[in-house]
Amino acid sequence: MLYHGAGVFHPRENRVLYEARLPFSVVQQVLFVAEKFPVDVQVYRSLDDPHIYVRKVSPQIEEFVKKERLPVKVIHDWTKVLDDGSLKLLFIGQAEVLLDLREALKGVTATAVRSERNYLEVLPPGISKGAGLAWLCAWLGIPLERVVAVGDQESDVSMFERVGLGVAMAHAPEPVRRKAHITVATIPELRKFLGTQTAPMRLQVVLFGQHVMGQEIVTTPEALG
Repeated sequence: MLYHGAGVFHPRENRVLYEARLPFSVVQQVLFVAEKFPVDVQVYRSLDDPHIYVRKVSPQIEEFVKKERLPVKVIHDWTKVLDDGSLKLLFIGQAEVLLDLREALKGVTATAVRSERNYLEVLPPGISKGAGLAWLCAWLGIPLERVVAVGDQESDVSMFERVGLGVAMAHAPEPVRRKAHITVATIPELRKFLGTQTAPMRLQVVLFGQHVMGQEIVTTPEALG
């Protein structure tokens, strides 16, 4: 599962299973609103395009690219790459500015969610990690009540609300911890907990949020041990 539920990719078969998109008209609305705020924008085109598209490579963008190891392309005319829409937009800026930007985007037909303190992601309407997880579990034939979701950001809450066990990391913001069923400080602590709970829960899948393990992955409880 990628881009906070906007896409699902089958790594073994190297194919896209599901992909939601923001229409270009909506992308234009979002970019127009964002011009009034001191933020950097990245545009993600599709699952089969690994590049992030930017207006310029600012220090914040450069730091992000090094952290995520993604190729970047500078583009001055969005229509050249986004005529068929995009998967998501990512804004980087000060936390207070991003809160104001999210408020300004409320009239736009899209989903805006904080993925880190200084990141605001704009996704297709109705898209979330929880919705993406529900789609994936339906495709796999796994009941959501037999899934454990682990996360540490606002964007992980939608998973907690759907699964049998939502686990927040101790360093997560307090509102995120409130939404989880339990809180753990480390992955080994979670492993120990699951070792005592797996049988009665009939656990099948553990889903780690992006910022916990570096990427969103689906794994089995056996892989934790």
